[in-house]
Amino acid sequence: MKNVNNDVFFTVIIPTRNRPDLFKLALDSVLAQSFKNIEVVVVNDGTTDEFLAAYKALESQYDENIHWRYQIRRPNGHGQSYSMNTGAYVGNGQYICFLDDDDFWIDAEHLQRAYNSIINAKNTVDAYYTNQDAYFSDGKKQLNNVWIEDLANKTSGLAVDEFNAFMVNAEFLFSSGGFAHLNCTIIRRSLYLAIKGMDENIRYECDRDIFIRTVDAAEHILYCPAVISKHHIPDPKKSDNMSTLVSTFEKRLYQITVYEKAILLSQKSCIVSHSQLGLANIFKHITVEYIRLNKTRDALIFAKKALALNSTVKWWLYTQYLQILATVRK
Repeated sequence: MKNVNNDVFFTVIIPTRNRPDLFKLALDSVLAQSFKNIEVVVVNDGTTDEFLAAYKALESQYDENIHWRYQIRRPNGHGQSYSMNTGAYVGNGQYICFLDDDDFWIDAEHLQRAYNSIINAKNTVDAYYTNQDAYFSDGKKQLNNVWIEDLANKTSGLAVDEFNAFMVNAEFLFSSGGFAHLNCTIIRRSLYLAIKGMDENIRYECDRDIFIRTVDAAEHILYCPAVISKHHIPDPKKSDNMSTLVSTFEKRLYQITVYEKAILLSQKSCIVSHSQLGLANIFKHITVEYIRLNKTRDALIFAKKALALNSTVKWWLYTQYLQILATVRK
């Protein structure tokens, strides 16, 4: 067993804003973990006066292992990335965990299992990933693959420890169409700081960005197929969360930024290839969105961008069709 030099093993970061009731569920799910060598850093991102008293009341109810950070109020907050980085910089744990304030962990053995796998691994573990279930606002479970849950069926033949964690590499992780959600992510703190944490300029799919950059920099990664978290899919009718604060095209712009960064900066070829396909798909979505707006010439621009990244006969034919349509509509 490796020698642990730091008293705190896990720092759990929970950013929150204007949702004290949901936040309490998230915090309680962390405190319900059987593994107790943790600290919790709560980063309150500029909660308004309407909800601030409720947070202060909660702060008075919990013990000293919870550190409360209050950020100056801004109209749209500082954002998830900024808040996560705040927690990481003030935390003392060897490894950093994350939890959204409107979600919660459902497996009380999650951190104990992760600790056992990390501490007994032959090499220093850089990242540890798990899975979660997602639910719509009406309580129905999302049945399609969203993150990396499809990898659970691809572990045959991989070395597994006694705690059901598999040593995996970038090629394995990017054989999935998704990315690990922050709720299901544990990163070695020194690695997190080395890659400069989360990109504070990104307010949508910032978790995809940190996943890409972590896996690109990591040497030793563990994947445990266990479902450890319950994620609430944002209600599109509400505007109190990151996913609904930005418009459709703003979201696309953030996605483009994430993939273009990966293409330009990643060292591992599988990540570059994955990101090229991802970027092509974003351009295809934008093409369709412009067609819906009856902007054929704009659609053609992005259709060509998609074709350059991922040339298929079907998309080439569609691009030719748009070319003809744009010419006719001049």
